[in-house]
Amino acid sequence: MGQNYYDILGVGKHATEEELRKAYKKMAVKWHPDKHASKTDAQKNEAEEKFKQMAEAYDVLSDEEKRAVYDLYGEEGLKGGGPPPQEEQHFQPGGGGPYGSGYPGGPSGRPTGAGYTYAGDPSDFFAQFTRATNQRQSSYGETPFEGSGGLEEMLFGGGDQARHFGSKRHQRSHVPERCSSVPCTLEDMYRGRTRKMKITRKSQTPGRPTEKILEVPIKPGFKAGTRITFSGEGDEVEPGLAENIVFVLREVKHDRFVREGDDLHYEVKVSLADSLCGFTHDIVMLDEKERIKRLRKRVPVSNLTTQVLSGEGMPISKRPGERGDLIVSFLVEFPPSELSEEQKEHIRAAFPN
Repeated sequence: MGQNYYDILGVGKHATEEELRKAYKKMAVKWHPDKHASKTDAQKNEAEEKFKQMAEAYDVLSDEEKRAVYDLYGEEGLKGGGPPPQEEQHFQPGGGGPYGSGYPGGPSGRPTGAGYTYAGDPSDFFAQFTRATNQRQSSYGETPFEGSGGLEEMLFGGGDQARHFGSKRHQRSHVPERCSSVPCTLEDMYRGRTRKMKITRKSQTPGRPTEKILEVPIKPGFKAGTRITFSGEGDEVEPGLAENIVFVLREVKHDRFVREGDDLHYEVKVSLADSLCGFTHDIVMLDEKERIKRLRKRVPVSNLTTQVLSGEGMPISKRPGERGDLIVSFLVEFPPSELSEEQKEHIRAAFPN
């Protein structure tokens, strides 16, 4: 039996592209060699092997053609040279063995010919994945209302990201709601804060104020799309029944960090000379009291280099005291114009063949 790529990533066989991407990112960060650098040699070797397995599994399952062959014939069939999906109509059902008697090939029915081999560098693979992820982000993050379910779920707290306040007598699935977005900086979601929002409302009940200040609690770790509901605080649609006020958190694009889930991404721009000779870079973190994480690079870095700083990401709202990771990538800035002959000679002298 070969490797089960779905089990390696912790997803089901019908996982979508987005589910695969999230699963690979989560597992790759978990087993990134940087997070195991201080452990025993055996543990470091295990992490490196797991890290490579994650890259191979995602490489196969994120490619439609490779995934189709793998689903039909498993790892052995894929690496043994399975046919592309368009040849499936030539297969005959039934037969002995895991590959079926109708499979063109050797007497055993196993695929023949050149097969798949993962020969990539898992660190480069992760760096390219990370850079593509950063380019995909918007001011909302990946999806502005990720995790929100149906109306009943959102009102009664079935979803992980729904928060409810106000009178319980108004928490009915048929109660209308008024939604408003609340722009939040990454610092707000990192440190936590309370936003005071003034609302105006219509009322049929004598003495009910037409204006009210609602205090919106933004807890450390809250994400874009989190819904905070104040039940029965809106317009009164009939005596004793008022609409719900729903505030949806919207993440404002940050000038230094990009958030993905509980992790933060940070890009360091570095000159070509520093990328070769080494450098020091200070990352100003998001804490209310200024805190610096200093990077000291003594070996060359490239555009494919990444560094994972464990526990330096966003707070995890469901698990107080825990944080995601900070994933640092590097962007080497090359000279914009042709080098002089003297510069070229110096470089060739410094790096002889």
